[in-house]
Amino acid sequence: MTLGGILLIVVGIVYLKRPEIFRRGVWMKTSIALRTLSEEGYLRYMRRLGVVFLLLGVALIVWDLGKSL
Repeated sequence: MTLGGILLIVVGIVYLKRPEIFRRGVWMKTSIALRTLSEEGYLRYMRRLGVVFLLLGVALIVWDLGKSL
């Protein structure tokens, strides 16, 4: 299995479980998404990003397993 796929799945799960993880500290000043989106919009954005990361991670693992057959 690819390490990249596993990392994407882990990050996707974290984003789905805790979408507000970056709503503190230095991220409040540097993140364009945090500054421009409403709180609800930001949570939807992070959850969608989590789903995309999960799907990409699964696709990478499936692709790697397909190559090894």
